[in-house]
Amino acid sequence: MADNELKAVRASVPGVPAGERFAQTGNDNVLIPNYGTVNINVQTPFSAGFYVPQRISRESYNLFVIGEEAFDRPYFAVPRERALNRYMEQETMRRFDALTPEMIEEIKTLPSLFLAENRAYGRAEDGQKAIYGFVSDLRVRENDVKVSFCGYRGDIAQQRLNELIRELALYGDGQYNELNRTHWAIKQADLIGVLQEAGIAVPVFQYGTDSQSAR
Repeated sequence: MADNELKAVRASVPGVPAGERFAQTGNDNVLIPNYGTVNINVQTPFSAGFYVPQRISRESYNLFVIGEEAFDRPYFAVPRERALNRYMEQETMRRFDALTPEMIEEIKTLPSLFLAENRAYGRAEDGQKAIYGFVSDLRVRENDVKVSFCGYRGDIAQQRLNELIRELALYGDGQYNELNRTHWAIKQADLIGVLQEAGIAVPVFQYGTDSQSAR
C-alpha cells in the first residue's frame, strides 16, 4: 500500500487522574523502579545521561520508526528523506520543516516513542518492544538526522501500539499502518494520556518538590 493511501484518524482521550508521588534524587538514578503513575522530582534537565525537559507537551509526540534498529546505543539516525515529511498533518509538517534551533528545542519537549518497523505485515511479532522516552539532542547532517535520546520505559508491547491506531493518530488500519515504514513524524495526540488510558503506565516527571506535574 502506498504512503498516500494511508488515512489518519485523530485521537480523543480523556484526562488521566494524578497518581502517587515518588521522589528520585541524585545524578545516576536513571532507572524507573515503578511504572505506575508517578511524579519524579529531578533538579536538572540533563546529567549523567538523564534527560527530562522542564516542560512536557500533552498535545503532540514524536514517533520514530527505524528499520531494524535495536536502540542499544543512546543515539540513532533517521534518513533525511524520511524525517518529518510524511504521516503528519500539513500544518505540523510546515511548522517543523526548517528544524531551526527553536524548533529543535520544542521537539525536545515532546514525549516520544522509539521502535523498529513491525516485523510482520500490519502487526508486530511477539516479543517486539517499543521504548517511551525523550529526545535529548538533534544534529542535522547531510544525509540524516542524528537523534540522541533517553528511554524511560523499554518494555511496551509494540503490538499494543498497533491496536491503538485511532488513539495515537496513526495513518493506516488494522491491516497495515505507518509502524511498518521507517520514518520520523510528529503526531497530534496526548501520548501520555493515550498510554495511561490503555493501561500502559509511564512515569510523569516534575521539577523541584512542590511544582505541578509536567504537562
